[in-house]
Amino acid sequence: MAALRIPLEERRWLTESFVDPNGRLFEWQGGLYRELSPTYAPFWTDLFKQGVVREFIRDGLFVNSEITSAETTPGGVVVKHHRVPVVSYCFEWSPLMLKDAALLTLDLCIRLSAQGLTLQDGHPWNVLFDGPNPVFIDLSSIVPARADILWAPYQQFCNFFLYPLYLYSAGCDRLARSLLHEYLEGVTDGDVLAGLPLSFKLRHPRRTLGILMPRLLARMFEKLPQEMQNNFLSYSAKLNHGPAGGKVRLKFLESLRKKIEEIRLPSARSHWAKYYATSDKTYFLTDLSPADWTAKQDAVDKILQQVSPATVLDVGTNTGRYARMAAAKGSRVIACDVDVSAIDLCYGEARKNRQNLLPVVANVFSRSPIPGRGGVACPPAAERFRSDLVMGLAVMHHVVALQRLNIDRVADTFDTLCCRWLLLEFVPPLKPKVGASAVLSLDDYSSDGLQACLRKRFKRVVRHPSYPKERELFLCEK
Repeated sequence: MAALRIPLEERRWLTESFVDPNGRLFEWQGGLYRELSPTYAPFWTDLFKQGVVREFIRDGLFVNSEITSAETTPGGVVVKHHRVPVVSYCFEWSPLMLKDAALLTLDLCIRLSAQGLTLQDGHPWNVLFDGPNPVFIDLSSIVPARADILWAPYQQFCNFFLYPLYLYSAGCDRLARSLLHEYLEGVTDGDVLAGLPLSFKLRHPRRTLGILMPRLLARMFEKLPQEMQNNFLSYSAKLNHGPAGGKVRLKFLESLRKKIEEIRLPSARSHWAKYYATSDKTYFLTDLSPADWTAKQDAVDKILQQVSPATVLDVGTNTGRYARMAAAKGSRVIACDVDVSAIDLCYGEARKNRQNLLPVVANVFSRSPIPGRGGVACPPAAERFRSDLVMGLAVMHHVVALQRLNIDRVADTFDTLCCRWLLLEFVPPLKPKVGASAVLSLDDYSSDGLQACLRKRFKRVVRHPSYPKERELFLCEK
């Protein structure tokens, strides 16, 4: 069969796909493709012929992919990938999501090691979440295993998976998330040793030594004469070579997987993670319990049935009650919040119920591009999370109070995020005793003021009652 030539001028190369010289991503006629270099094309073609890739796809480890008849360069191979609908990054994942991505990476390595193969990368940039399911996306990361080392990217795996998970397990969420933005180094051994509290180090001495000892041994190794270093590396290569080396590699990977599996991540640490779990009317100091809010739930349910959106973004989702409601009606849903514990709970529920729902820890009101690899900025949330319907329920007063944004700027952000509809709830100023979410007396902070802002951006704005009666729902359509 004659190869289909893809004209160079019709390809749109993905700017963030440039690190691996063996395979680059491009878009063509609405599809997502990976060009594999002629040097390694026969190797990856054999992986497809032998059924290795199809087996991983079947078991949910790898993104759905197929070799095409297309050709970009002589001798090269073009693979078409299923496009994961929403791109999210490791610093937007909850701790449980990062843990599941780590286990996926190791499961893939373990399966590959049985065939003398491995992954040449150990970072989370090769994993995306399709709804609540992590999938590996980088075909060209699969390479023959080296004979001189157990797993070349082990330190990379530690910096981007193991050490951040240690910080998460110790309650150091903000530190872990901040350091994960460091796309080259991630969380170094020095970072994790400095960041972990003494109480954690005393409770987990083996973990502490597991971080400290390789660091000390590396320094000692560097001080050895060059000849002794070469002899050691040569001896290590002999040990890892052949069938015995394969067994050692497998045991190493299985041991690393067990280490990840044993990390216990605390749940529901935050005040707001219990938002829908408590029936205590004094918990939020409002004399209301979320369990009483059936009127609001009924209103939202009717609106979801009315507009029937294909995609939904739930801003300030908390643990995802309304996001799950939308997913149950067949929408593909993104559920975002800045509360890490709440998103962890949302993720657990989405996994358990097998819903098409992606939870992310993100502040959509921060609209600046995100620093990315090689100086190429990652697209901001406002670009990646755009949806047919955007819901902002019981969130606007928090944004105005905590992020110091007036309602016009809030309305502008929501307008940017939604493709067609916006369902926004107005919450009147709260009493100061509620805490940091109390809204001070602002001239424009009123339901009429919000309606005026929305009418500048949407052709149709309809008010609906919410609960309690002081609140209102605004359904807007472009």
